[in-house]
Amino acid sequence: MKNQFKGFYSPSTHNYKSMWESDKTLFVFDTNVLLNLYAYTKDTRKDFFKIMDKVSDRIWLPYHVGLEYQKNRLSIIKIEKSIFNQINKYIENIEKVSSLEKIKELKLHQRFPELESETENMVKKIHDTLKIYKKEVVSVNKLQPDVRSHDKIRTVIDTLFEEKVGEKPENQEWLDKLYKEGEKRYSNKFPPGYEDEKEKKDHKSFSYDGLNYIPMYGDLIIWKQIIEKAENSEYENLIFITDDVKEDWWYIIDSNGTKRIGARAELREEICNQTDINNFEILNTTMFLEDGNKFLDTTITSDSINETKKKFENERDKYRTISEIADRYTELEKYISKTSSLDEYQKSLKKDLDNIYDSDIYQKLFKDLYDLNVNNSYSIDEDYLKSLKDFYNIKVNNSYSIDEDYLKKLQELGKAFKDKKKKDD
Repeated sequence: MKNQFKGFYSPSTHNYKSMWESDKTLFVFDTNVLLNLYAYTKDTRKDFFKIMDKVSDRIWLPYHVGLEYQKNRLSIIKIEKSIFNQINKYIENIEKVSSLEKIKELKLHQRFPELESETENMVKKIHDTLKIYKKEVVSVNKLQPDVRSHDKIRTVIDTLFEEKVGEKPENQEWLDKLYKEGEKRYSNKFPPGYEDEKEKKDHKSFSYDGLNYIPMYGDLIIWKQIIEKAENSEYENLIFITDDVKEDWWYIIDSNGTKRIGARAELREEICNQTDINNFEILNTTMFLEDGNKFLDTTITSDSINETKKKFENERDKYRTISEIADRYTELEKYISKTSSLDEYQKSLKKDLDNIYDSDIYQKLFKDLYDLNVNNSYSIDEDYLKSLKDFYNIKVNNSYSIDEDYLKKLQELGKAFKDKKKKDD
């Protein structure tokens, strides 16, 4: 039975340990794993590369992973650097609010003289603490890569993967054939990559080295390149390290909370049937560090493991929120084409609003998207679009952001609301 349904079987604990130790095991890395290195502390990166060094003769990078990494690297560095600008703004706001000049405006020496001295001491302590904190921020900021500085992280990655990157697609015909296959796979929810369709369908294609790439098929390209590598090698086991959080890679169940318990059965079945691979596993960065710590002769700190775990959980929660918004947006578009009344649908959305998002800012975003009450009209003005873009320019799995096409779509939706409102009136 196991041979007929191998996709549903994970390696035993003993076999899994053997996989880590075997020279017949290939470790393959996803784009997001490399890009996430820019968000970690220096010590966490050091621990990650420590494991990489231990298996350096058994690592490999699909060509498309390398392309996505090079294409998105500077954007990620810019995003990470912008965090320090936000921190400095927060510090400035605290300094303004807690300035002695502001306190003196209260005229405590006249109203409550007994509080004047205590208040001034409190303000002094706040500013002394801020001075220490600002120095720490500057120190940490200096350790982070800059878009104009030498990228030490990329230098290490370049060294590790020297002559360990796959070949580019043989021609455009290979890609076009994959895109056609992808249409069928995605329509049948066959992994991987179908979850990217609703987020990246409107993303513009891009060209590199004479080939045209469609972003929503990025995961499928990577998967096909992994299979090609396995077909042309003597490896028996393959471990894919990805920080993708979506169900089109992971087998996810809800058992006392959401749990990812390994690769989708379809993925195991496909790669084992088409190649000589006997065991296929998926790990995220946290699992990679934990297992490396367990099976290799090395020591990884709990701080590094906890940091990567928190990063993965944040990406999971971020994707879940965005996915909900996208689903509701699609629902709204369908509703506009079918109904002549807006009030009923708006009321139903408002009714369950507080149960959907904990964050006030997400609640406001949700209201704005679906009420479209901008300037008390049913249209979206340019200032709103800019503020929405600034707020919502976030990276999901470090691979995409809301672009101009999406904003244009929102404008069209706003116009549809306005036209429908006129008819209702």
